[in-house]
Amino acid sequence: PTLDERLAMCKMHFDKSLEWKGPKAGIFEMRRHYAHYFRGLEGAKQWRTRLVDADFAEQVYAILEEIAASDAVLVG
Repeated sequence: PTLDERLAMCKMHFDKSLEWKGPKAGIFEMRRHYAHYFRGLEGAKQWRTRLVDADFAEQVYAILEEIAASDAVLVG
């Protein structure tokens, strides 16, 4: 999948996680999934670290928007 497709799926997964589990548990549960969404992305470690450190949904959405606006590319 393209980066845009991965980002769209990650946002949808995040939205559903918040809806199902609530903000605190939803954010916590999503942390384990970011590695899969961004595997092969140039600079993925930096993005994953920021996503895992995010405590609020607004922070997660902002980071996902930064990834979309960046010039990061999928490698391999």
